Amino acid sequence: MARYESYRDNHSHSRHHGDRHGSRHHHHHRPRDHHRSHHSHNRNHYTAYDPVQYSYARSYGVECKFPRFPSHERFSSIRYTVIVLSCLFLLVAVASQIVILVFTIKFINTDNTGFEPENPNFALFKNSRFEECAALTPDPANCTAIVDILRNAPYELDKEYLRRGYTPISSQWRSHQDTDYDWCTFASCFHGFKVVPSNPRDSIIGQTNFGLWSSLNMSAIAFLLTFVKRNWDVSRGKQIECEGRLKELGVIEWGILIYSVCGPIVWWWVSFIRFAINPVPNTTVSIFAWTTTWLLASNIHYHPFSCILGRRPGLKQFLSWLLPILAFVQWCTTIYVLNVGWKELLQAGGISQGYDCVESMIQDAPGTTKCTAEKLCSDSTLLSNMSFYWDFLEQGIVTSSIAIFVILSIIALQPFVFATWRLLTASGYSWGEQFQKGDLGPVAGPAFAGLLATLVCGLSATVLIKLSTAVDREAPVVADMACTAVHVGLSDWRYYLDLSIYARALRIAEAWFNA
Repeated sequence: MARYESYRDNHSHSRHHGDRHGSRHHHHHRPRDHHRSHHSHNRNHYTAYDPVQYSYARSYGVECKFPRFPSHERFSSIRYTVIVLSCLFLLVAVASQIVILVFTIKFINTDNTGFEPENPNFALFKNSRFEECAALTPDPANCTAIVDILRNAPYELDKEYLRRGYTPISSQWRSHQDTDYDWCTFASCFHGFKVVPSNPRDSIIGQTNFGLWSSLNMSAIAFLLTFVKRNWDVSRGKQIECEGRLKELGVIEWGILIYSVCGPIVWWWVSFIRFAINPVPNTTVSIFAWTTTWLLASNIHYHPFSCILGRRPGLKQFLSWLLPILAFVQWCTTIYVLNVGWKELLQAGGISQGYDCVESMIQDAPGTTKCTAEKLCSDSTLLSNMSFYWDFLEQGIVTSSIAIFVILSIIALQPFVFATWRLLTASGYSWGEQFQKGDLGPVAGPAFAGLLATLVCGLSATVLIKLSTAVDREAPVVADMACTAVHVGLSDWRYYLDLSIYARALRIAEAWFNA
């Protein structure tokens, strides 16, 4: 703090004598080389330090601020370790997004011959190969064992189907007494059952692990890119020209700013309002968009945004209140999204109807049934949107996403709690100053976002590569043994990206723009 007092006294002394170290008139008539030398001298001898941040006072009165960590004034092995790890995390995140792009293109170009939504049989078998498997002649002995396996389901939702008298097929394969039974073998046991035709409701295609991965990854890229670019600016601090002009925003800053405003803020609110008007238990609304708003709320206090807003104190004060409040409100509404729109992902919503029966097609549909068309079409359990379990690792993606949401929430809320506690327990403190003093976001945000996103990216990539070659149009199936009727749901073997309908382009864009 002694250095800070020295800076303040010297700066005040200069202003008292009419020399602001480069008033506009003096600045324009000073030789360029002398100006640089003088500018460098100021930076070396008039650097202000406080517990929150360090800043360079410029000749025109605008401060170029950086977070207190990492400081280029001191060599620190921890600092360089953090920077190197951040760069590695950023490379992993960018590589992951490239992998997502490659697989998105691959999934879109899936050969759908015979599985097109325009195909008359799409209402019966959707994009699955149930027709092929159910045409096989089943082995009665095997089917007896298979039905017993299906009735000993390990999943709670499957047990609810069984309690209601239905037999679900909700996984790719099951083992029994060292024997593996695959999905096609399961399906063959419903040979001759009446297939109930239906059309999926809009809520069927909701959030997928693929979209979840992309949303989290884009948030991590925004955090890490900001952190790495800021450290690059710190490392070249003596060459930074902080003039408070828009031209100081580089391509990276403009890119993050435009992305943040257009995607996680404006587009996200449009998606949320649409969801709030018509809540569905399986929404695609991102749960990580608020983190980008939070990042933007932090960024405006540091270079280069602090330089630009330093000349616009009214705008800076307005944004200093608006963005944190907006991030907090967005976080609160995200809690609502998790409670209402993630019921199916979290398997907390029970059994709900997801398909509308096409009664006019039942008579000509393959198979025979003991029940009337009217009864089958009024059966909401038979026409439900049942979960399908591909791999135990894939189930961990949802759990990991919730864990990341909780951890980042704690980091984001921590300065609010700290500043409020200081304000209530001691006098003479400014809430805003204490907020910045306790704000770990500029460092902890990128660190945790990068670390956790890297772990989820590794998990997601493992699942993606494994499933891309091991799956073959398996889909959720619900059978009514008493009626000898079966309903086949949509297969998410390609995360629904093989389907040209249901706003595919919009779903891809929302995942990339965190909306």
